[in-house]
Amino acid sequence: MRCLRRAALAGLILAASSSATLASATAADLFLTLGGGYSPSGNQASLERNVLFFQRLLKDRGLDENENDIYFSDGDHPDDDLQVIDRTSIPKANQLMAEFFGSQRDLGLSYRNHSIDNVRGSTAPKNIQKWFDDVGSTMEKGDRLVLYVTAHGSESQTRNQPYNTSISLWNHTKITVSELSKMLDQLPEGVSVVTIMVQCHAGGFARLVYNEGDPDKGRSSQKRSGFFATVHDRPAAGCTPDIDEASYVEYSTYFWEAIAGRTRLNQPVDPPDYDNDGVVSFEEAHAYTILKSDTIDLPIKTSGEFLGEESGFQDDQHPDLLPRDLEYSELLKYATPSDRAVLEGLSAQLELEGEHRLEAAERKKDERRPRGRGRSRPTTTDNSASLRRKIANDLRGKWPALANPLNPIGIELMTDRSDDFIHAIESHPDYAKYRELADANQNSLNDREKLVKYERFIRTAEDVILRENLTRLGDANTIAAFEAIIQGETGSLKR
Repeated sequence: MRCLRRAALAGLILAASSSATLASATAADLFLTLGGGYSPSGNQASLERNVLFFQRLLKDRGLDENENDIYFSDGDHPDDDLQVIDRTSIPKANQLMAEFFGSQRDLGLSYRNHSIDNVRGSTAPKNIQKWFDDVGSTMEKGDRLVLYVTAHGSESQTRNQPYNTSISLWNHTKITVSELSKMLDQLPEGVSVVTIMVQCHAGGFARLVYNEGDPDKGRSSQKRSGFFATVHDRPAAGCTPDIDEASYVEYSTYFWEAIAGRTRLNQPVDPPDYDNDGVVSFEEAHAYTILKSDTIDLPIKTSGEFLGEESGFQDDQHPDLLPRDLEYSELLKYATPSDRAVLEGLSAQLELEGEHRLEAAERKKDERRPRGRGRSRPTTTDNSASLRRKIANDLRGKWPALANPLNPIGIELMTDRSDDFIHAIESHPDYAKYRELADANQNSLNDREKLVKYERFIRTAEDVILRENLTRLGDANTIAAFEAIIQGETGSLKR
């Protein structure tokens, strides 16, 4: 009986991406997008660009844009609500003066009104609640709500409820995991929910599968699954006022490009169709993001959070379960195509080899973890810093008043004599080497980004083992709940 159940679960995981795209003739997708910051100073241009990228994706897929209800920052209010940095608008002399004699922080900063069309309103919690009252209530059995959140987030404010994190909304308001869970409860019976959330501390919302986001209160009867930029107790990467989308590295940049088959800049990417069924599922987009993104994020999905609560590893009470230190060749036997892609891809990136890769990843993670009692900031070795100081010192020898760049000579060198200033820097014998090193440093991983790559490998491996062990534990209701989560995760925008 156990073998039959295990085979059934393994078959479901491999085939669910096909069955999840089948719906009744009347079933429909409804999209709800919550975006923006809590105030103009916390409402960066990247949040706006994320929404616009998602709009383009829906349009390119032939999906009805009218079915995407957007709530963004202050809604359609005409005030300047968006923080923007356009470095190309800053004269070159000013850029070099900031780089060598001052600070590049906030260089080119300005504010404007956001440019998202057809915004339904601000992200005030009362507006979100009204959407569930007026629109969500009209959904029908078999429909699916796709909720995309590109905003800021905060950790839980309650010590004994660390997973009750929140989405930061306009005017310094918020919606917590428990509050969103109650809103989702209002949807008609038979409506399923898929969430994609990229805010800091997003992982708390992976527990929406439970009533009020609390495992102690039981599982929600609603089918809920989702994908989250990082775990509940960490910030996420990506929010920036810079309008240069080539620099964007946050979670949904990779998630949506995997599904679109094109980057934000319209460059083609190889579709991560790891199971070769002709469709890129949400799960495959998540796996692609884990592999491609070089950030501090530790992405998770609902099924992984569920397994952490409901499954376990081999111990004295459960000798038939797989051990956590399973050999790698055995681990791959239980891996789905997406799991295998992540495990093999990260093994190559991290140079993990042999049968004991999980143990090796643990050792490497511990070696890279900061030591000491205080918090340490992520570091990279800035090989260009000494050359930058040398160039600056040499120019101060030529123009001593540059000891303070706001002295009259500094203003003059950024205006009337800007050509002289630019030439003096770019003709310096060390400038070419400095620029090469500075560009390399910008693209290198800091300590925390290197550490999280090992954590991603470990979490993926653990999820593979826990999934098999869930089957071995043999609780039919728990397995059925897990199957419902998998059905949502292996779905796609193609219905």
